[in-house]
Amino acid sequence: MEKQIISWITDYQNTGDEAVLRQLREACWPIVEAVLQEKTTDEEQASDLREKGIERFPFIISKYQADVQLPVETFLRNTYRFYFHQVMRGSR
Repeated sequence: MEKQIISWITDYQNTGDEAVLRQLREACWPIVEAVLQEKTTDEEQASDLREKGIERFPFIISKYQADVQLPVETFLRNTYRFYFHQVMRGSR
């Protein structure tokens, strides 16, 4: 699955194809959702972060660099952990 996801990422980065982005979001969102659950304490906060995370997904996934060979899951976990932390810090 990792190779397929990397292929979709490369395709999306080269074409901006919305259908590919939807496939990527569907395949990768469970990883992001796990990070979201680690970071939140209530459903309202989770809902807010989920909405912001979905909006930010195209930008975040466009920054993945396949040649670095970092697993996609690690990239998403680290990036979203940082992003959610920043969002939560800014909303205080």
